[in-house]
Amino acid sequence: MKEKRHIDIESDVFPLRPQGINSTMFTTCCGTAICDSEGECPKCGKKVYGWDAESNHKRGKMRWASATAHWDRSKL
Repeated sequence: MKEKRHIDIESDVFPLRPQGINSTMFTTCCGTAICDSEGECPKCGKKVYGWDAESNHKRGKMRWASATAHWDRSKL
């Protein structure tokens, strides 16, 4: 059974700049760069969105989708 996640214990990610081409992600808790291989914030240790992904590749896809969800896709 999957553990229930509470939004207050999990940080999210954001890209370097809106609609940029750089894929570097940063945590919302500390603004620290995070790699796909990391499940926790390197600075504070808070779980970051995608921490429970099956692979680094899936974690990266989950984070990219979350971080860019608000982008207007018609202008890409």
